[in-house]
Order: sequence, then structure tokens, then C-alpha cells
Amino acid sequence: MSQTSTGMSGYELNLEEYWQVIVRRRWIIVFCAVSIGLFSALFTWANQPPALYSSTASIKIEPSLNIADFFMRGGSSQSFNDMTTQLVLIQSYALMERVAQRLALIPPALTSEEIRANPDYVDVVLDLKDSVDAEQDGSTGIINISVVSGNSNYAKDLAQAVADEFQTFNIEEKNKKVFEAKKFIQQQLLVVGDRLKKAEERVRDYRQKNHLSSSSNSEAVAKIVADLQQEYRQAIAHLSDLQFTLKELRLRVQRGGWDYKAVSVPGNVGAYFDELNKRLVEMALKRTELSTNYTDAHPQIEELRQQAEDILGSMVDELAKQVTLTQRRMQDIQNGMNSAERKYQGVPEQALELQRLQRSVNSNEELFGLLEKKYQEVLIKESEKVQEVSLVRPAMLSRVRINPIKVSQTGLAGLILGLVLGLIVALILETMDTSVGTIEEVENFLEVPVIGFVPHLSHEEAVELFSGEEGLETSGSAMERQLRLVSHFSPPSTIAEAYRSLRTNLLFSQAGEHRVILVTSSTVKEGKSTISANLSVVIAQQGARVLLIDADMRKPMQHHTFGLKRAPGLGEVLLGQQSWQDAVSRFSDVMLGDMGIDQALMTPGLDQLDVLTCGQVNANPPDLLGSPLMSRVLDEAREEYDMVIIDMPPLLHTTDATVIASKVDGVLLVYHIGSVVRGALKRVKANIENVGGKVLGVALNGVRGDLSPDYSNYKMDHHYAYAYGENEMQRKNWFERNSEIAKKFMEDVWQRVSERFGKGG
Repeated sequence: MSQTSTGMSGYELNLEEYWQVIVRRRWIIVFCAVSIGLFSALFTWANQPPALYSSTASIKIEPSLNIADFFMRGGSSQSFNDMTTQLVLIQSYALMERVAQRLALIPPALTSEEIRANPDYVDVVLDLKDSVDAEQDGSTGIINISVVSGNSNYAKDLAQAVADEFQTFNIEEKNKKVFEAKKFIQQQLLVVGDRLKKAEERVRDYRQKNHLSSSSNSEAVAKIVADLQQEYRQAIAHLSDLQFTLKELRLRVQRGGWDYKAVSVPGNVGAYFDELNKRLVEMALKRTELSTNYTDAHPQIEELRQQAEDILGSMVDELAKQVTLTQRRMQDIQNGMNSAERKYQGVPEQALELQRLQRSVNSNEELFGLLEKKYQEVLIKESEKVQEVSLVRPAMLSRVRINPIKVSQTGLAGLILGLVLGLIVALILETMDTSVGTIEEVENFLEVPVIGFVPHLSHEEAVELFSGEEGLETSGSAMERQLRLVSHFSPPSTIAEAYRSLRTNLLFSQAGEHRVILVTSSTVKEGKSTISANLSVVIAQQGARVLLIDADMRKPMQHHTFGLKRAPGLGEVLLGQQSWQDAVSRFSDVMLGDMGIDQALMTPGLDQLDVLTCGQVNANPPDLLGSPLMSRVLDEAREEYDMVIIDMPPLLHTTDATVIASKVDGVLLVYHIGSVVRGALKRVKANIENVGGKVLGVALNGVRGDLSPDYSNYKMDHHYAYAYGENEMQRKNWFERNSEIAKKFMEDVWQRVSERFGKGG
């Protein structure tokens, strides 16, 4: 309910009342939260992006180092840690061409030039290039190749194909020289083999043609000459290598700045030279170990440098010595060749030609043998091919998408947003609500006291309330009667205590005697008939004689409440068909009615209550109620009863209550929390006062903690939380302790029955 303004009452909304607003409007807040949360989740689910799957293959790059290369570099290691280059190669266009052909996206037989000439094939390769992502795993030599695609199988196949093709590409690149050498040697073997075959055929044909034998003296001389020539050529080549190495070594000694690299010389120099070279390599390794802990100025490194200088000087001397020895040997070979040529001068012309042909055969044989040896070496190298890339983790098939739809997170965000929106809507509705909610607000607005409030009683609470009572039912019309007469059927309950509090406040609310009270409300279903009945019961339980008049001729309820017949009643009295004393229903009629004897005797005090039901009404109710006969009935009832309570129709719908408002001692206005706006409630009070009526106070009905924040402060949120009056055993023994009264009631009942049916007592 909206709160009164500060200017009207000085009453301001505090935090507790904000909480009460939330509780009262909780279903609006829950609806907003659930609807927006559900809408957000459904919208996210309906607009989810296409599923994407990721697959990753991991490769390890571990550079290989040949021991010969290690010695050639003087023991220094050239680490292969340029992972950026490898990452670029993995995502290169050339590798993607191979991958596309491997996956049959491009015909495998096409060359690179043919692929690049076709725009469609180029687009395929570029799409693959954009789909592949390569990333180094930290500072390790591991590279993760990741592929993201809408097809999990395609992502797996592409990642694996890139890893496999890069591995093959690396093998081919690192062993490219071996493959090229093998191909070249194979071609040369074919060429040299063909030349050797032709040279041998020419020798054979020449022998047959000139009838020459293979054991002639000329052939022996010719062979000696050929051998000497071959040896001379080898000596020339060896001398050239020695002179070149000696020159380079001398320049190296002159430059200084020792790098401790081994000295490589083709061919065999000598055991002493090899020993010096070995010692130099060992010193290079030792210097590498020392350089990790010392600088170049350290005495040990200086000593190594001095030793290296001595070794290099000895190697220069050894090379110079070998050059001199090789030159002498060449001179000896030259002398031998001259001596053989002098002997060769006496060989016939045919033998000389045969020797020339034989030299061609020997030369080709030697070359062919060398090629075969090299070919075997290449085969060995090929079997030991360098493989720097290895597969660490193959690509796996992913079943989980990498872009999951966050329905729960979006729904939760929508739920939170809905809660905020619901709070705003609740506060707006609370501001727009013009009904009256709190006790202080009613009193300040109407300027009349709130003399009582009746808690709200739900059906579930009623079942719980009456389930433990003997003789009470929890269903049907009996349950409805028990709800309307809680003060009779459950006197210890909080609701019954609320009616007793209403009774006390009503009797002592204002100065003067209140013997005739009109009970009405603003609109229908505010509980004025229930309050009239229970107020009559609690006053009767106090010992006063009470008359309850059901003057609601449009929708009478009191005959249903007490289980009585509707007629004869007030309608017949006002039409002059019967006196009001004869039309009144007494306690015996209640016991003989639908309520029954057991329920009528359940609580004491009902024998002090008489009920004048509505009766059958065929005329206009305001005319009947405004007749002098109604005034006479009220005057006579005032004299005979201690309290007369009149149940009247709502004032906003009829004028019945205003007709007799001035004829009663006071009006009790029943207001059900939240039923009407404050303006209508003010108008009802004004109508009563305009006809000369007097509003004694307001009875709040259906009070709940969530509707009336101040009501929760009274700690009466549950009807069973507080009981006042006699205990269960006292109530059960009430009939026994009042046997004389019960006997008198029974005699009166049987007397009335006998009179009605024409039988004697």
C-alpha cells in the first residue's frame, strides 16, 4: 500500500516498509525476474552462433648436431632456437599447398606453378592458411598447431595434415644435399658405365682386328706409364691441397684471435699432424668449459691460448715439411715417367694405340668405382637422415565446442535484471496504489480510531486450526461455518482473541452507551457479516444478551452462519406479517438447525445470543428499513437486549446503511486491507456523517504482515501462535460442569418441538 505523504501525517517510508513493499509485491518481482531471465535464456539459445570445434597437434623441434660439424666448428654449438622462423614456415603458402593436396582439396598431380595459376586453388590455399594457427608452447621447443572449424572431423584432419606435412618438409630440407647427391651420382653412374662399356668394346675390337694378345711387353710398359701418370696427378692434387691449407693457416696465425677450430686437410698428411689436430680440438672443448666460469683474461684460458699458438706453429712446420716431401716425390715420379717413356719408344704403333685405348678403360673403371663408393656412402647417409621435427601429440577429435552458448549465464543476468526491473515496477505500483494499508495511515486519514484488526486466515491455516478439535470438520459447508464463527469454534485462537480485543475497544472506545451498533463496509467481500457474527458471539460469551439483526436484505449471510432458516425474519417483521419477538431465532433453534447440538454446546455463551435473520424480501429494502416499524423494532430491542448488532449492506453499492445510520448509537466500519482506494473510504465515512450517523471506529479485516507492515510488529502472524482462555480439558468438561443449564436448554428445545408439531410435552 502507498504511504501517506509527509505533509499529511509526517509518516515516512523506512527500510522496514520497503521490505514490506517487496514482500507484498513479491509475485510481480518474481514474474519480472522469471520472465526476463527465461526470455534471455531462450533468446540466447535461439540466436546461438554456429558451433566451432578446435583440434591441436603438437610437434617438437630438436636440432640435430653432427659430431664432425661440431669438430669443424671448433667445439662451438650453434643452437637452433629461432622458433619464429619455424612458426612462419608452418603457416607458409608453400606448406599449405602440400596440405591442400594431402587433403585432396587440390589435385595431387598439379605443380606449384599450376596451382598458383588457378584462382580457385589459390583461394583454397589461403583459406587453409587463415584456418591454421601455430604457437610456441612457452619457451620450449614445442609448437602447437591449432585449427578452428565448424566441423570437428575437418579440424582434426587439417591439424594432423599440417603437422605431418611440416615433418616431411623438414626432413626433405635438412637432407636436401643428400638427396641431390644421390640423384647426381645415379645419373653419373649411368653415364660413366656407358662410357666404360664402350671403351672396353673398343679395346676388344682393336685386339681382334690386329691380333694382339693381352700379355705383350708393350702393354706392361704402357701400364707402368699409366700408373705413374695417375700417381703424378694425385701428387699434384695433394700438393695443391697442402699449399692452400698452409697458406690459410699462416694467415690465421698472423691474424691471431684464436678460435681453436680444427685444421682440415683433404687426404692424409701424417700421424703427427693428426695428433696435433686432435689436441687442438681437445683444447677447444676445454676452453668452452672454462669460458662458462672465467673470462678470456683468466690464466688458464691464457695458458690454453699459448698452447694453441705452439700447436698451430708446429702444424705450420709439419705442413711445410709435407709440401717439400710431396714436391720431392713428384720429382721422383717424373723421373720414373721419363725412364718409362724411353723404354716405350721401341713399342710398335699398334701397341701404342692399344695402350691409349686401355688407358681410357682404366680411367673409366676408376671413375666408375669411385662413383659406386660414393653412392654407397650416400645410401648410408640417407638411412641416417636428419629428422629435427617429431610428433609429440596427434590431433584429437573434439566433441566439445569452443564457443558454448552461455544460456545459464545469460539467464542469470536476465534474472538479476528482472529482479531490478521488478523492484522498480513494484515501487511504481506502490506509488500509484491509493489504498490504505497501515493502522496509523487509516487513523490519520479517516480521523477515527482503529478499534480492532482481524488477521487473515487462509484455508490451509483453517484446516490446521480445526484439525485438532474434536467434533469439527475440515471440509464442506461445516468448514465454512467454522471459518465464519472462529470465536465460537476455536476460542483460544489468535483470531478469536482479535474479536475479543475488538469487543473491548468497541465498548470503551468513546464516552456514552453503545447498545445499538451498525456494522457495514465500503464494498463487498470485506468480511462485515463475519465480523458482525463473531462480535455478537464474543459479547454474548461475556454474559450480555445480544441480538444480531441481519439487515443485509440483498445478500444475507447470518442464517447460513448459524445454520438457521432464512424466514421468518426481518423482512416479515417490517411488512407487518409477524412480530419481531416471534421472528427471532434463539439458542434452541441453533441447536435444532444445521449446526447441531454438539457444535452449539462446544463453547459457552451462544445461549445469550439471539439472531433475527433477513427473511424473505420482495419489496424495496431502503423503503422497508426507513419505515417507522424499523425504528420501533430498534427501540424495543434496545430495551430488551444489552447489545444489538445490525449487519448492513456495503455503503458504496446501496443506501441501506445510510437510511438507519442516524437511528443507531454508532457505526462500525469494516475495512478489508487493500480493497478500496482511500478516496472511496473517505466518501463512505462522509456519507455516514452526512445523515447524522456516528462512526465509532474502523475494524481492519484480512490483516497480513505483507499487506500491513505495522501488523507484523504485533507478532501475531500465525493464528495458532497465541491462545487465551480455557484449556482443552476445561472445554471438554464444560458440558458436565454445566449440566443443569444443558438440561434446561434441552427441555426448552423439546417444548418448542412439541408446540411446532402439535404434541404435548
